[in-house]
Amino acid sequence: MRRLAIILGILAVTATAQARTTTGYRKGEKTKIKIVSCGNSEAEVHTAIAFRAMARAAQKAGIDLRIRSGFRSHAKQKQLYKQYRRGHGHLAARPGYSNHESGRALDIYITDYRVYEWLQKHAAEYGFHRTVPGEAWHWEYLGGYEPKQRIARPSHKRTDS
Repeated sequence: MRRLAIILGILAVTATAQARTTTGYRKGEKTKIKIVSCGNSEAEVHTAIAFRAMARAAQKAGIDLRIRSGFRSHAKQKQLYKQYRRGHGHLAARPGYSNHESGRALDIYITDYRVYEWLQKHAAEYGFHRTVPGEAWHWEYLGGYEPKQRIARPSHKRTDS
């Protein structure tokens, strides 16, 4: 357990150090967000940290979690929304209103039912929730998972004679 806490702490520091700031959107409002590389995609820093921890836990159970789509720029969301409105592609939120633009939504490859079953059972432990009915692959980081670092401090026992 202590080893896991140390690893998570190192990952948190590393992820933050390699973050880049970009413009994201939340509920139609522009906002600055920090994103990092996460697998073959990008995600908001806290989302990436939680996903990496979740993916490691899944791997120990023989489940391979991979991201199909993470952070999307406003331009990319516009493109996907146009395609959706023309009857092509999957459901896409209006530009400015997709949680992919906040870096907190991830589309995860669901390669078999075991992947979905594992996510249903464990994703909430890492702060992820399925938020779009009909899209088993769409999971959003809503928080509730923060890696805890345990710092060993020397005990200072007072010895009075």
